[in-house]
Amino acid sequence: MEPVASEVMDSKFLESMAGKQSFLKRMFTVFISQEPKRLREIRKALEEGNEEQLRHLAHSLKGGSATMGVARVRDCCLALENAAKAHDLKAAEALIPKLETEMRRAYAFMFNYLDEH
Repeated sequence: MEPVASEVMDSKFLESMAGKQSFLKRMFTVFISQEPKRLREIRKALEEGNEEQLRHLAHSLKGGSATMGVARVRDCCLALENAAKAHDLKAAEALIPKLETEMRRAYAFMFNYLDEH
């Protein structure tokens, strides 16, 4: 089932991009090409117990997802960043499945948008 825009992307962000289709497509393409690597790096930092790297990566992905209007990913990243700051790797580990789910939803929306435009 295809994700509904309002469940994945911030509607105000999408409205702000009206008439900027080529720019939005470039943004989506960059996000899709860059962020899976960052997600792998987040998993690796967690596996290695590297709290500082985990915090840094979560912070970076939070910024990228906020820029893209992907609020649920941003919220997951904020929680992950806070868990790393609190030295709570168990909490961080528990957040990864939700982050991965929200990332998949964002990718699906973006791929669909690119296919349609």
